[in-house]
Amino acid sequence: MIDYDSIDNSRRDALRKLSGIACCVAMVSTTGCSKILLGGGKVLFGDPKIDSEFTKLTKVDLCKGDKTVLVVCSTPESVDADNSSLRLDLIDGVTHRMKLNGVKIINPNRVADWLESRDSSVPDLQQLAQDFETDYIAWIEIQTFTLREPNSQNLLRGQTSGFIRVARIEDFSGQRRAMMAYTREFAMTYPEHQPVSETGRSAIVFHKEYVARLCDLLAERFYNHRPGKSF
Repeated sequence: MIDYDSIDNSRRDALRKLSGIACCVAMVSTTGCSKILLGGGKVLFGDPKIDSEFTKLTKVDLCKGDKTVLVVCSTPESVDADNSSLRLDLIDGVTHRMKLNGVKIINPNRVADWLESRDSSVPDLQQLAQDFETDYIAWIEIQTFTLREPNSQNLLRGQTSGFIRVARIEDFSGQRRAMMAYTREFAMTYPEHQPVSETGRSAIVFHKEYVARLCDLLAERFYNHRPGKSF
């Protein structure tokens, strides 16, 4: 005699097991699809951009709207003695990178001419506010700049320290005034882990490469960018 109750119970057990297996497969498939979708999104669109130092401190995205920035740089006499063109190289390099990333800038050639017409090594922010139609002044103040490893004549390693000072231009009774928005310190060492020998790379080539990387570091402080690029 056939025990139909036993058969029904066995069927129910089998169905429960199959249902459990199906749920597991669905979960694995869903998780896998999510990872694939996330990975595909990164391939198509890249990592999301992180807010720049400027955006975090002012709540303004310079790549949106019509805000304009003037970049100016100052270097001490000790740096000028060996790197007379550094000030203008940084203004041009930082401004160029900002423009490529959508920031509206004041022509660096106009700024260079303005600086050349004055003897002071420190830019007059109030006079800049009067002479240029800009919303912000970004003052890169270099304090130290070296290209050689200390106590070595043949090893190259760039080291720079200084401040980024940002002034916001406001109108007071028809007079444009530069109001300090924030000041931040910066420092850069390149290469980080060990110096390079001058026998494998000339000092002139290394100088150009280092200044370019320094411009990258400084420019990224002003526009939102993808992670992993900062030094």
